[in-house]
Amino acid sequence: MTTLTFLLLAGPRALAAEAESAAPGAPLAAGYLSQLLGGLVLVILAIVILAWFLRRVPGIAGQGQTAIQILAVRAIGTRERLMLVQVGEEQILIGVTATGVRHLHTLGRRVELAAEEPWPGDFASLLKHFKSGGSRR
Repeated sequence: MTTLTFLLLAGPRALAAEAESAAPGAPLAAGYLSQLLGGLVLVILAIVILAWFLRRVPGIAGQGQTAIQILAVRAIGTRERLMLVQVGEEQILIGVTATGVRHLHTLGRRVELAAEEPWPGDFASLLKHFKSGGSRR
C-alpha cells in the first residue's frame, strides 16, 4: 500500500501523525517558499517597470505599419499638444488637450518631413541623442 492510500484509509489520526513527522522539515520548506514568492514578486515588479518605461519613452516600442500614423507632435502647453496625423493619403492637424481631441485643419498639400535616422538600438546613443536636444517625435 502506498503512503497516500494508507493515510486516506487510516483517517485523521494518521494524518496528524504524518504532519508531526514532517514538522522538522517545515522551516526548510518555508524558506524555499519565501524564496519562490520573493522571486515571483521581483519578476512581476520588473515586468511592470519595463511596461511603464516603454510607455513613457516614445520611439523605443516599435509601432508597426498602420493606416493612421503620427507624423509630428508639438507641445504648446503642459497638457496641450498639436499633432500632425497621416490618415491614408490625408494629413490632418489636431489639437489634443486634457479634455479632448479637436480637428483643427486638413492640409491641402502634404508636408514632407525630414527622414529621421533609425535608432541604433543601444541606450548610450539614445541618451546622447536626447542630451543633444533631439526628440524622437
